Amino acid sequence: GFIVTNHHVIEGASKITVRLNNGKEFAAAVVGADEATDIAVLWIDSAGYELTVATLGASFDLVAGEDILAIGNPMGSLGGTVTEGMISATVRQIRVGNHIMTLLQVSAPINPGNSGGGLFNMAGELVGIVNAKVTSESIEGLGFAIPVDIAYDVVLEIIEHGYVRGRPDLG
Repeated sequence: GFIVTNHHVIEGASKITVRLNNGKEFAAAVVGADEATDIAVLWIDSAGYELTVATLGASFDLVAGEDILAIGNPMGSLGGTVTEGMISATVRQIRVGNHIMTLLQVSAPINPGNSGGGLFNMAGELVGIVNAKVTSESIEGLGFAIPVDIAYDVVLEIIEHGYVRGRPDLG
């Protein structure tokens, strides 16, 4: 099965393991990753184990004030944690690493380890991939997610080609 996460989550990893909410673990191979959009696609051989597939929503339909749920793995040890919040803004231009990204801003608590987790609407549809938060003593509740409408196109490119075509790269 294909697993979608963030580029920054798997960057530099020599071994990747996907752990399901029930504790079952699978060795994962990187299909491809795109630093510019912070998307990575992994492949696991589920050996006949039936994986649950996320139902895709549409991030362009989201509005500020809409309730959402973020599911992640805070601190790398609390897998399956669900936090609630709302869409604070649907189009935020922020710098993540070396890239300016257009992201969803959310009020749901986002913690270290939540990156790569899903952002869901109240219909249970995936609307984003959690990827960033802003932290400081004077800032609270500034979490961000890659809109699923952007992530989906990138994921398809990676699955089909192993990379996103049209991006300059050395090597």
